[in-house]
Order: sequence, then C-alpha cells, then structure tokens
Amino acid sequence: MFPIRCIRRRSIDFILKGVILTTICLFIVHVTSSYPKGGISQRTLDSMQNQQQTPVLVQKRENFEESIEEKIAEKETKKENPFVTQQKVIRTSPPEVKMDRPSREAEFYKNVVIHFDLKGAPPKVDYFLELLRLIAKGGATGILLEWEDMFPWTGKLEQFKNTDAYSEDDVDIILNEAKSLKLDVIPLVQTFGHLEWILKYEEMRKFRENDAYPQVLCLGNEEGVEYVKEMIKQVAQKHSKYGIPFFHIGADEAFEFGVCKESIDWIQKNGKTGGKQLLALAHLKAIAEFAKQETGRSTQILAWHDMLKDFDSRLIKNLELGQIIQPVVWDYSENIITLNDYIFSSLAENFPTMWASSAYKGANYPSASTSEVRHYETNNRNWIKTKQNQERKFKNGFQGIIITGWQRYDHLAGLCETLPIGTASMMLQMQVALNAPSSDLETTRRQAGKLLGCPSFNVDGVKVVSNQCSYKGFQTYLIYQNEVPNLFGRIEGELGRNHHLMGWANRYNRKYNISQNWYHKEMMPFVQQLVSQYERVENDLRASMKDLFFENTIDEFIYENLGEMSEKLHGYLDEIQRLDKLRAWPKRHFPIRK
Repeated sequence: MFPIRCIRRRSIDFILKGVILTTICLFIVHVTSSYPKGGISQRTLDSMQNQQQTPVLVQKRENFEESIEEKIAEKETKKENPFVTQQKVIRTSPPEVKMDRPSREAEFYKNVVIHFDLKGAPPKVDYFLELLRLIAKGGATGILLEWEDMFPWTGKLEQFKNTDAYSEDDVDIILNEAKSLKLDVIPLVQTFGHLEWILKYEEMRKFRENDAYPQVLCLGNEEGVEYVKEMIKQVAQKHSKYGIPFFHIGADEAFEFGVCKESIDWIQKNGKTGGKQLLALAHLKAIAEFAKQETGRSTQILAWHDMLKDFDSRLIKNLELGQIIQPVVWDYSENIITLNDYIFSSLAENFPTMWASSAYKGANYPSASTSEVRHYETNNRNWIKTKQNQERKFKNGFQGIIITGWQRYDHLAGLCETLPIGTASMMLQMQVALNAPSSDLETTRRQAGKLLGCPSFNVDGVKVVSNQCSYKGFQTYLIYQNEVPNLFGRIEGELGRNHHLMGWANRYNRKYNISQNWYHKEMMPFVQQLVSQYERVENDLRASMKDLFFENTIDEFIYENLGEMSEKLHGYLDEIQRLDKLRAWPKRHFPIRK
C-alpha cells in the first residue's frame, strides 16, 4: 500500500512541476516573439507609438454612416497614425458597383490587367473605346488607368490640366464602355513621386522636396499634401458610379525625400527613431486610408513596391501597412534580374498578398519608339516562373498581374512606343498571362494573331509581326515600324553615295563657304527627290494617326522620331541655295574653327 501511495505522490509532484515548467516556457516564448528583431529596440517602438499620437497632416474622417459595417470601419480608422488628426466628418460611402464577369479564382492569374498610361500620346476617345473592346475580347479582366494631366480637373487643379485633357463627358464615355465590357477600372493617382506634371509649375515649386527636381512632393508640407488628396477625391468621385474595386496610389521612384524644411521639421518632431523612412511610410498609410474613405471600405489600395522594398520592415509592421496596401511588384527585365528571393521574403513578412507587374511596351529604353515584341514576351514568360517560385511566401498569394504600357518614363521624358506600335505586343503578353502556366509559345502567338486579324505573328527583332492585320492602328504601326526604317536607310545610303554632295556640299564646304556652283544644279533635283520621298511617308503616317491621336501628339511624335531626317534634308536644300549665291570665295588656307 505504501509504495503505491508514494508513486501517486511522486506522480503528482512530476505533473505539477511539468505544468509550472511549461507555463514558464510559454511565457518566455511569448515575450521573445513579441520583441522586435534587429536593431530597433522595444523602447524605440514604444516611442514611435507615442509619437504617433501627435497630429500632423491628414484630417481623418470617421462615422460615414451609422451602420454596423461603418462602425467596424470606424474602429479600424482609429488606429494611430503620425499623419492623422482625428476629426468627425459625415460622409456617405460611394455605392459599390459589382461586375458579373465569370470568376478566375482558380486560374493562374486571378486578374489580368492592362495599363493605359495617359501622360504621353493619349488616345482619342473613339480609339480608346476600340482598344478597350479589343482587350475585353482578348480576355483581360481590367485596366489600370493613369490619368495624370489628362483628367478633367476642376477647382484649384483645373489650371494644371493638359490642353488636350478629356472632358467630363469623355471620361464618362470611357468608364461606361469599360463597365459594359465587364472590365474592372483601377484608377492610378501618383501621391509621392512622379508628380512632375504638377510640381513642374512655378507656383508649385514650394511643394517640392528638392527645388531642383520637380518629382517628389514635400511630405511634411500640409498644403502640398492637400493637393494630392484633392486629386484622389476628384478621381474617386468620377469613378464611383462605375465601381472602384482597386485604387492605385503610385508611390514609385521617389528618389529623394525628407530634405525639404517641412519634412525635416516633421522628422525632428515625430520621427527621430524612424527618420525619413517613417515620414514616407506614415504618408503612404495616411494617403491609403484617405483613398479608402473616398472610394469605399471594400476598395483595395495598391502601390508600387520599389520604395517599400527598401524601407525597414519593422517600421512597416509597426504601422500595419500590410493591412491597407497591396504592393505591385514590377520588373520589366527579360530575366527578372532586379528581384531576388530576399525582396519577396521581405515583402511577405508584412504584406499577405501582392501583384506582379510586367510590361508590353514603354519599358525597353526611354527613347524606344519601335516595338521589340520578343523582349516583352520573354519578360512575361519569366514572370510565370517567378510567380511559381515566390507565391507560396505570401499568405494570400498573388492577386494577379498588371501588364504595363508606359508612354513616357516620366512626365518630362520623350515618348516611348505609342499605343498602335505596342498593340500587337499588348495582345500577345495578355495571352501569355491568360494561358499561364503553359509555355506553349506557338499557341499564344496564334491566339494573339487571330485576335488582331493577322494571318501570322512574327516576333523577330523589330520586324513587323505581320504585313496584314485588321486592328485599328495597324496602318500607323506598319508605316512607322516598316516603311520609315526602310526609307531612312535608303536616304542615308543615297546621301552617302552621291559624289556631288560628297565633293562640293560636304560639312567642310558648307562651313567655310567654298564650293563649285556648276555642281549645284546636279545636287538640287537629287535632294528634292529625297525630300519628296520623305514627305510622302510623313504625310501617310500623319493621315494614319489622325483618327487615333490629338494633333499635338502627332506633331510631337513626328518631330521626335522623323524630324531629324526632315531637318537634314531641308538643311541640304537651304545650304545648296546659299552656296549657289556666292560669287567670291576665301583664300586658302583659312583657320579651321575647332
């Protein structure tokens, strides 16, 4: 009896000791897991949380409606933010507009979105509608619409809109067509960097981070931030009745920030521990929350990833940015060389989901005006591999892919490939995404060709994909990518082989006014013939572009891409006529001006 009683007592002792030991271990694990990793101390994070109670820039609006849903939203908006002052403003959320498009939830990319960048060569409305119909027919789920200065801004923004800006009716026609085609429309408003379109003006200089660079908004300047909020407000109001499932706040390539006086003051007051990174992240959170308030709580907020990837992940976690922003991860290189495992892992620490972003045009080099389809095809194919390798890191996987088509590298840059030049590539890259993860190139090219009305689809260098297609804009594409290079090559060859020009109208002759008049009568008809060949092609190109673009765009495109040849030929004519008037010539030798 005694041994049994002893065993029982010892068993109870062991159990009690085990419970106590387990409790201690769990307590230690809880404490260590809540402690921040790396160089920022808990004291620092606590300090940051305290600092976030300081009112700075953005007026927070709460209590849109006295509904259960809005009370939940109000609770969320009461989380502290260093850019937010809590203030009650009654606002009605925009009505939600739902699409009845078939779900792609089980597909490789749930969303396949085509980007339209309107800061260069914006299409006329009718041409825009044709492009929307084409991509809807091809299977796209939505468009990313970057309005910039083409939006019909009103109020204090009106003075900054493009002289060719769309009217209110134009925008309604475009958005209504997209809705009827069951295309999700994602408006994009730049809110951090790439604000050249408005900061370039003299009256807006005071809102720049650095006066020399009209690119980045002075984040600490409350008045400047109000301009950004006004942009979001106007775009959201215009889009609201057509549905805003996603709203993109830009935020890429902000190369320099935290240097204007107001930003420095903000950092000294609120962000000593997080520095300018905290300033930028707090701005992004405040802007994202404002965008949600203007568009509806169900709207998902997107932002480019390239700034986020360089920010301290602990600051991002502390501000809970992953709960309000979905990063759009872009890489336009053929082999996705700007991204690596670390970048994806770092983003996945804070963001449960992400978007991929490839390109169909405007991402080869800044002055590229012809389309290299294979380059973009390779980029999109390698994004498939990247998604397969990286998606598991994100709790909710990839939301989809945005296939970008840049018109300029930024507002102050020259034109890239225009829409008719990039349409064939656009359709092919869309088919690559829609057929993913299949790598059957023959099938995707055949599908793209069929959609474009092309009997064949070639992707060899800068050669045209086909000599015969039926899509709107093809004539412009064929002339510019086929006829113009052939013409220029022929003209350069003939200029270089003409003995009269080489002997009596070369650079030396023209510079020092020494030539033989006898040969001028041989030169003039020759150059005039080349001018006629050039003007015929230019006129054909202009005529093909007339229904696609505004006159200002056509003039810019011709000047930028054909103007140099025109100036060269007319320069020969002017110089030959000038030399022909000379009746006395300088004594040799005369000093050569270097």
